[in-house]
Amino acid sequence: MPVSVTEMSTPSLMTYIQERFLDVHRQELPELVRLARKVETRHANEIDAPHGLAAALQAIATELEAHIDKEEAVVFPALSEGKFGQMQNALASLRLEHANHETAVNLIAAINHGLRLPLNACTSWRKLYAGLGKLAEDLDEHRYLEDNVLFPRFETAVQLSGQETAQP
Repeated sequence: MPVSVTEMSTPSLMTYIQERFLDVHRQELPELVRLARKVETRHANEIDAPHGLAAALQAIATELEAHIDKEEAVVFPALSEGKFGQMQNALASLRLEHANHETAVNLIAAINHGLRLPLNACTSWRKLYAGLGKLAEDLDEHRYLEDNVLFPRFETAVQLSGQETAQP
């Protein structure tokens, strides 16, 4: 029986987050932006078209890339070395960014009418909305795992040890 994600060792959990979410966000977001541009252009005169979606997705992609870079270059290496005391502000910043991601996903849901497709939706439109649904679910799970599983491991370890360097 496979180990639950919440029961993984900390290094395994960080690898899982990297491979399952960070790498996937980087791969899938550009395609979603491309599809959104295509749908907006092709269906520009339709009332149900997701007007403004491509711009909103591009903004999310840009912000998420900076967020991922921070996790990969600063936070994950420091956490791997048990240097949590130096990371308290960075983790607080990441949590705030996670909340901003939720706000952005809500904006996208408003633009695309809650992922409700019109009856005449083309294949690209259907593919776009399926991808947006997956993105929203992935961002929720990514945020949950970091905010409620990964980060608390370090906070607890530091509180118990009273030191700035601790291993969960």
